[in-house]
Amino acid sequence: MIGLSKMVGGEITVSEKLTYKSRERIPKRLVEASKKPVPVTVWNTTSRCNLRCVHCYADAGSRRSGELSTQEAMEFIDDLASIQVPVLLLSGGEPLMRKDIIDLIIHAKSKGMHVSLSTNGTLIDGETAEKLAEAGVDYVGVSIDGVEETNDRFRGLRGAFRKAMEGLENAASAGILTGIRFTVTKFNLKDVPEVIDLIVENEVPRFCLYHLVPSGRADFSIDINLKERRELMEFLFRKSLELRDDREKTEILTVDNPADGIFFYLKLREIDESLADYALEFLKYRGGDSSGYRIADVDMFGNVHPNQFWFDYTCGNIRERKFSEIWLTPEDDLLIKLREKQKYINGRRCGKCIYKSICGGFRLRALRTGNLWGDDPSCYLSDEETGIA
Repeated sequence: MIGLSKMVGGEITVSEKLTYKSRERIPKRLVEASKKPVPVTVWNTTSRCNLRCVHCYADAGSRRSGELSTQEAMEFIDDLASIQVPVLLLSGGEPLMRKDIIDLIIHAKSKGMHVSLSTNGTLIDGETAEKLAEAGVDYVGVSIDGVEETNDRFRGLRGAFRKAMEGLENAASAGILTGIRFTVTKFNLKDVPEVIDLIVENEVPRFCLYHLVPSGRADFSIDINLKERRELMEFLFRKSLELRDDREKTEILTVDNPADGIFFYLKLREIDESLADYALEFLKYRGGDSSGYRIADVDMFGNVHPNQFWFDYTCGNIRERKFSEIWLTPEDDLLIKLREKQKYINGRRCGKCIYKSICGGFRLRALRTGNLWGDDPSCYLSDEETGIA
């Protein structure tokens, strides 16, 4: 995750409010967290979903047998708390379709955990929003993938956009920090400016742009090309500069393409060397692909994955061995290698890039093209910019 607003502003943003609650430029807890593999943990709570999104990495829809029970989930949360996992992100499917989700949030909060909810937003009526607030959820991220017509086509349900926006408003009215998650594809690229303007107008605090990772129902055929990706990052950079003087406006982040951090650093060098130096320091702790190290995923059946898009590889199952043991004393070869990936990254571009130790590409996307340790096909930086010309 690349905090663009943090980089261009050098100030506290929603990201820090969620995890560190500190006004240090590089919070000490962030520095310490970078030294140990205690991950932000995504838990796909259920395979059930009331929508049918064309790009769903979990291929969600109907409930499947074998999902973690309430008791198993409680024990899992206890285990996460025992190793001081900084954030538990409840995802799905649609997590609000689990009848025990409020009880699980209450339990996680009682253990001192920060809890985020990743949802399509359509089920957050006023009563649900109040229950989430009373349970203590720290953040609600609602998936919106375009203006109304585009989003509803993506979601497979007419009216999904309006329900999601109502859900956002209900959560905010209940006092919950909110944001939008937007996965960019060739079908909704044109909608990005309008969606950002819409959420700024509605005072939604966060816009989180996800680069597509081919998984589940998504593949490279719906992705944008490198020229479009670079132009989009140019736009987001300009937009962040435009918004940085008003701290109450929307924070912009990007996810799943660590090259963004380097691009934003290079853009900052053109206008403010001091801020660029800070941004580069920030990237040493927050940049790069943290899959298998500071990012983990546990699916609805208890399988552990290096990230939430890697369902086709399992590192263990929490029914057989505690998550803390799987993660902190790894026996899985992939987990071990991901934590020392600089030894293995190759390819003409990623292998020789001068920012290899800070970026390193997104490994799963490289794997989807045939070589886990090869070039990330979504890197849009030039040979000159990466020092391999």
